[in-house]
Amino acid sequence: MKILLISNMYPSEKDKTYGTFVKMFKEGIEHNTNDIIFNCCFIRGRSDNFIVKVYKYIIFYFTIIYKTLFTKYDFIYNHQITHSAPALRFCRYFRTFKLVMNIHGGDIVTIDNTSEKLLSLAIPLLVNANLIVVPSEYFKNIVLNKVSGISVNQLFVSASGGVDRNVFTCLNNHINSTGIILYVSRIDTGKGWDVLLNAVSELKLKGGIAGKRILFVGYGEQTELLKERIKERDLSDCCYYLGPKAHQELNEVYNQADIMIFPTMLYESLGLVGIEAMACGCPVIGSNIGCLPEYIKDGITGFLFESGNSHELAEKIIDFYRLTEKQRETMRLQSIKAVCQYDSDEISRKLINKMKEI
Repeated sequence: MKILLISNMYPSEKDKTYGTFVKMFKEGIEHNTNDIIFNCCFIRGRSDNFIVKVYKYIIFYFTIIYKTLFTKYDFIYNHQITHSAPALRFCRYFRTFKLVMNIHGGDIVTIDNTSEKLLSLAIPLLVNANLIVVPSEYFKNIVLNKVSGISVNQLFVSASGGVDRNVFTCLNNHINSTGIILYVSRIDTGKGWDVLLNAVSELKLKGGIAGKRILFVGYGEQTELLKERIKERDLSDCCYYLGPKAHQELNEVYNQADIMIFPTMLYESLGLVGIEAMACGCPVIGSNIGCLPEYIKDGITGFLFESGNSHELAEKIIDFYRLTEKQRETMRLQSIKAVCQYDSDEISRKLINKMKEI
């Protein structure tokens, strides 16, 4: 089976964390079958230079059009559906082909005019797609409500490549507190890094953060603003920015942490970082929004708090550190148990079987 795999997000040598979910998807499929051969069309790594970005997209579109029109594939698999839509719509005028559209979240829950226009181009492709892959049951319902003309039979839930349990795994039994509180996500608007800083500021005033270290892992447009806010609020003695981390490095950090904070204010379609943390035995305090409540069970695998409510987040952090060692150990074990259903090999095998049905 020969597949053209398309994505405008894929890691590069200099930007190893960009689009890792697509890389994990590809490697998971290749690891679990010898029957599928990928021909790839990617934009690798991010660029802040407008001219470079335009150049990359021109090459991206030309490559999609050339490969789609002049090479025969069993089907075309499109990740991040909106940005490749113009090229695929063009190809549809000249050739019919089997199409799988993999929606991840932001490409449907649009946040600006450009995204909205690209989505309007992608909708006819969705309506006529042979298969639409979504990352969670929660997001399956979002797509059904957002896009008219598609049927439930077109939709298939597959958790964004899942979690590689050979990479994200519990390395030790750190029942005793390490004092490390972890944030892993993009440093961007809506991801809630500022909500966590507000909670930390409140805790520091109350003396509730003594002996704790809050580690920020990730990268984004607001990275410098995060650093400034840490200094402005006199939190440099407890808050540290570590930058982006590769998967193996993330595994080590998760295993060192007592708890991960997932304070997003966005309607996450899955939120894979929370599942990765839990696979390492690190419970999660997360926003009660989007898909997060599907795997963060309040008081069992972590705690939920009202999205954007820094005061409640501070209270949940206090609640966690009030747990006994036995209660924390139980929460840790429940976290590991809860993510078994997200094992990457099992998710890849199910998706492979579904693709072979097309």
